[in-house]
Amino acid sequence: MVVSAEHDSLREFLRSTLTDQQRAKVLLSSFTQWEFALAALTDIAACLHIMGSEVMLALWSNHTPMHDTGWSVDARVARLLRTHTRDEHVREALIHFGIPRSDFVAPPITRWKPAQSIKISGPMNRSQISALEYFGSPMGRAILQVKTLTDAPVTDRFYWPKRLLRCAALSYAFVYDQTCELISQQKVTALVCYNGRFLHDRAAAAAAQSLGIPVLYYDNGGTDTAYDLTDSITHDWSQLQGRMLDLYERWPSRERDALGASWFEDRMTHSDPSNALFIDAQEIGRSIERPQADCLVVYFSSSGDEIADLELDWERFIGSQQKALRILADLCRERPGFKLVVRSHPHKRRKPKQDVEEWLSAVDSASPDIHLGPNSSIDSYALMKQADIVVTYGSTTGVEAAYLDRSVIVLGPSAYDELGCATFTGTAKDLSTVLDHPRERNRQGAIAFGLMMRRRGFNYQYVEAGSNGELSLAGYQLGDATKLAKDFSHLLGRVQRFTLR
Repeated sequence: MVVSAEHDSLREFLRSTLTDQQRAKVLLSSFTQWEFALAALTDIAACLHIMGSEVMLALWSNHTPMHDTGWSVDARVARLLRTHTRDEHVREALIHFGIPRSDFVAPPITRWKPAQSIKISGPMNRSQISALEYFGSPMGRAILQVKTLTDAPVTDRFYWPKRLLRCAALSYAFVYDQTCELISQQKVTALVCYNGRFLHDRAAAAAAQSLGIPVLYYDNGGTDTAYDLTDSITHDWSQLQGRMLDLYERWPSRERDALGASWFEDRMTHSDPSNALFIDAQEIGRSIERPQADCLVVYFSSSGDEIADLELDWERFIGSQQKALRILADLCRERPGFKLVVRSHPHKRRKPKQDVEEWLSAVDSASPDIHLGPNSSIDSYALMKQADIVVTYGSTTGVEAAYLDRSVIVLGPSAYDELGCATFTGTAKDLSTVLDHPRERNRQGAIAFGLMMRRRGFNYQYVEAGSNGELSLAGYQLGDATKLAKDFSHLLGRVQRFTLR
């Protein structure tokens, strides 16, 4: 059954977002082999083709010096084993749909060398990496998205190895230079790329922006929809919240509240598979023995690495998460009858050891009345119901607590502090004031958040999903490589990661 989505028509969205001239010759780039991302690219390419745009596709997952985060199958291995990668299936499906084979382009510079010198003389920490640029574009921020070092902590005391940094920088420069050349040669008028945050996508977007052409980003959709497409960069929280409020106002009033609430109910009953990683150790309904308190404040921590990846004006916030917790703890101790509970993010169970140790040390220093560690079986949603005030550093638990009609205070970056359901405090003075005088609760803002999480973006316009989940375009299946090809490619990927570490 097809459900209503945030946007009814991809065609109308493209018409309203890009001018006729900007839609004349559109380049769609892909460095990933994730099924959902390639399906989104396929749907967008098919729509642009039907609209009369000249469509060019750069399916370069097997061309970059470093494997992308979403890479899975080596094209040479696939050929050897007489199978095809996902992006090769996409190419053939789009050719079958009517896009000329000549519109699938290889990197245009055959004997490539970086157009600008890359200076990496040794290992570097996060701050040093973040400052790296390539023709003024944020190469360092893109490198920090590389997942080769899964155990890399976010502290500046950790130094990334030179070989990894060099390879990542070369891969960024490769995509930047090749995309610039392709846009200039072919007179491309717009770029569509995935996410815009990962290493290669960011390089492609930066190249397009340097040449003054618009960029659209495709990404995950809602739990009920296929994908999202926007002209706004990932983690533009203000823009996203504007969409939430607009969607809530436009949605039929007879169903919007129930639909928005259902997203929260699925999470609270542990029915949302996307949340399973966080609550798999928790027992539904299990709560703490509530301490004697006039006001019970519960702090839910955020995932440190996700915060570190955000590109924000940090002067707006109260300080680091560790500093914010310490300020909160001191303010609670100053108030007779206040008790503080700290719930450490369950994701800490899977985070680098050094990050976990630093966070637990910060909690010990703050000395809350109760600390629930990452492995605690206490149900986060039962804990929210016990709280008088919920405080977060931007965790989704804040908007979930608002749905449960709790008073919510946000100290750091979030996707819900402009919805009216939580109070943002950027200084210790503001936090002190709000602790004494919590603002009026507004559950409606939380409902708007839930509605967007369910129906964000688009349904497929041209891609079709079969009864068992297989995807196709005009009857041509968007298949995948064989298990043997995947397994052998996975081994090659492990070898590359090992050598780079």
